[in-house]
Amino acid sequence: MTDQMLTSEQVDFFKTNGYLILESFIETETIDSWRQQIWQHLQVDLSDPSGWPNPYVVDGLKIEPEKKILGQLPQVRQVVDQLGGGLFNGGGGQVLAQWPRKEEHQWQMPNSGHIDGYGPNGWSGGFMLGATTYMYDVESEGGAFIYWPKSHLSTHDYFLAYPTHIDGSFRDKEGWGWEIFSDRSPEPPCQFTAKAGDVIFWHCFLCHTGSANIRQVPRFGVFARWSHKEKENMRYEIPADLWKYWSI
Repeated sequence: MTDQMLTSEQVDFFKTNGYLILESFIETETIDSWRQQIWQHLQVDLSDPSGWPNPYVVDGLKIEPEKKILGQLPQVRQVVDQLGGGLFNGGGGQVLAQWPRKEEHQWQMPNSGHIDGYGPNGWSGGFMLGATTYMYDVESEGGAFIYWPKSHLSTHDYFLAYPTHIDGSFRDKEGWGWEIFSDRSPEPPCQFTAKAGDVIFWHCFLCHTGSANIRQVPRFGVFARWSHKEKENMRYEIPADLWKYWSI
């Protein structure tokens, strides 16, 4: 394994579009282990839909061994270190489920997408990069991760125009909605339809959201996120250069 996982063309694509998809990036053995652990944790079986639960967040699941968590996989760490110059902390492997809709449901593309890093206390500061993969193949209308290509650029432009809003105060405006970001995107939303083990890396300013699953298989999305080691020092900074705190 070389020090540079990504080619210059892949880095340029990520900078231009705000995301990068790497196919077959996670080995089958790891995916199989995740599958076994999540069904054991839920105490239900893939072959018995009648027993499936309906939580979005799969609480309490702890992937073992720890080195096999999405954010700790060596090939994932290598990409993150290349993009962040070794200055991004975090990782993890949160599992979010989209269970098949049991009732008749007409699938629709979501109208808006959000950006991460904003909780009840406002901007967490220093969030830089996310990664998402699936435990099972996800086809169109199967609960895919939805993203707005190039919206990291329009989101950056928004915060350059309204720098004080980085603290989350954009939510104080009457009638606000996340569409204040996704509606600015230069491109329409896309579904991340992918095979299990494909990974999409996405910039923190890239608008994204979930979607309904009207297929037959649960969508188990695995999410990892990284923040900058110096996040407290650059918490409210909106650099003119979007890549100031990256190594690309």
